[in-house]
Amino acid sequence: MADYAFRTLEDRQKIEKLWEDGRTPKEISETTGVSVHVVYKELTRGQDGTRLPDQRLRYSADVAQLRVQQSLEKRGKRAGQPTDSGQAAEAAGR
Repeated sequence: MADYAFRTLEDRQKIEKLWEDGRTPKEISETTGVSVHVVYKELTRGQDGTRLPDQRLRYSADVAQLRVQQSLEKRGKRAGQPTDSGQAAEAAGR
């Protein structure tokens, strides 16, 4: 997993398994080949609000994947803004 690439669901599931096995972010970083910063960002992104038996916040690969997909969907055109100024002006004149 390169630091600059988007994580796949499989990558996130690997992080989830390692986290549930009690691994530290540094160990996860070494195992997956990404920086510790990326691991911390990913663990934050996938928090589902529950706790593991050792009281650490649970990481869910599915929650993280959903949040990334929602973020990507928001990157498109802005709601309420016309895509073609000619059609918008014509519609306003009617």
